[in-house]
Amino acid sequence: MTANKLAPERLFFFDVDTQRDFLLPGGALYVAGAERILPALEHLTALARRLHIARVCSTDRHFLGDAELKRNGGNWPDHCMDGTPGQLKVEQTAPTHPRILPNEPVEEARFKQILEAAGDLVIEKQDVDLLRGNRYAQRALEWMLRRYDQAIVYGVFTEICVDRAVQAMLLCGHRPIVIGDAIYPVNARAAQGVLRRWQEGGIEVLSNSQLEQRLAQ
Repeated sequence: MTANKLAPERLFFFDVDTQRDFLLPGGALYVAGAERILPALEHLTALARRLHIARVCSTDRHFLGDAELKRNGGNWPDHCMDGTPGQLKVEQTAPTHPRILPNEPVEEARFKQILEAAGDLVIEKQDVDLLRGNRYAQRALEWMLRRYDQAIVYGVFTEICVDRAVQAMLLCGHRPIVIGDAIYPVNARAAQGVLRRWQEGGIEVLSNSQLEQRLAQ
């Protein structure tokens, strides 16, 4: 295996907030054109299933009292509200046998069981920042990074939650790879600044096809 190859069994995909309220027209925080990345997202999901690549997903799960909502003085209108269709992941990234890690007190034995069970790990959060949004997110991320050599990040939105996920991994001492054709911005200019910062920091940004070429099969 050459140095630039990636072994599927030694990496995991990190799917950031690919939910209906963000990606589908009519969603509560839909950004025009976001649905254009659905084929790229579908390809990554199929690739993970075909090559048995581990998947971790972050999802917004909001409640009426959450601080980030405008109703409570925050920056964002109601979105991904608990129990609504908009809170669900899009069909293209629907998790297989999801093991949910909620942002609520979980006994240590249950926490370990969630991490070690089969299926896609889903980290629910109540903040744009992954580490603030779920009290267990950093421990879960550190656990994944001990088990796997490389994280592959994609999702929405580039300069907001995707960047927060990248920063969380950097905090854990890991440089992820970002899939550039499977992310989407709210503000294209701001996103370009984030992309420059990533690349200046040594973070690779690959396309779907480049990733597939790098995978050792």
